[in-house]
Amino acid sequence: MIITIARQYGCGALAIGKMLGAAYGIPFYTRKGLLEMARAEGVLEEMDDFFEERPVDELLFAISALGHSEGPVHSRALDILSDMIGQRDCIIIGRCGNYIFRRRADLVSVFLKGREDERVRAVAAEQGIGMAEAREIVRDMDDSRVRYHRYYTHLQWGNSSDYDLCFDSVRLGAERSVALIRQYIEGIGIK
Repeated sequence: MIITIARQYGCGALAIGKMLGAAYGIPFYTRKGLLEMARAEGVLEEMDDFFEERPVDELLFAISALGHSEGPVHSRALDILSDMIGQRDCIIIGRCGNYIFRRRADLVSVFLKGREDERVRAVAAEQGIGMAEAREIVRDMDDSRVRYHRYYTHLQWGNSSDYDLCFDSVRLGAERSVALIRQYIEGIGIK
């Protein structure tokens, strides 16, 4: 089973992912873990941009997408990540996982969201910063993720039809979010 978790910034995805990994006894990969795996396998250089959430140049994106409506034109990094993970059981936070592993029958794709004010409060408390700074970080990270996802997949980030589950994890909290995901997995019969 592979669980992919996409998220708005400040939704508690790391805590949820760690709890799911512990519950199922499977590895939990963030950007950093996947980056280390790519380095160990000698493919990091081919994926360097993929591991950053740099702002995507919208003009270059538009030019590169011309005539490529059938799918992403930046698929080499996606293919490499797919090959690195193979059929192993794991949890992946971000990195377009819902798209990369969409053909796996044992995929459970999740999108975590929350009201902006609640996410801002969570980020401010977690990082010990003011509300204005936290709001700017939340908005910048979400904007970056929108561009990143579109660049690599040509899909709209957060579109509910691209995920098995979409819910407000901030209101639900980490433990109940994990319980909901586990209940869904049990309900569809994935082991």
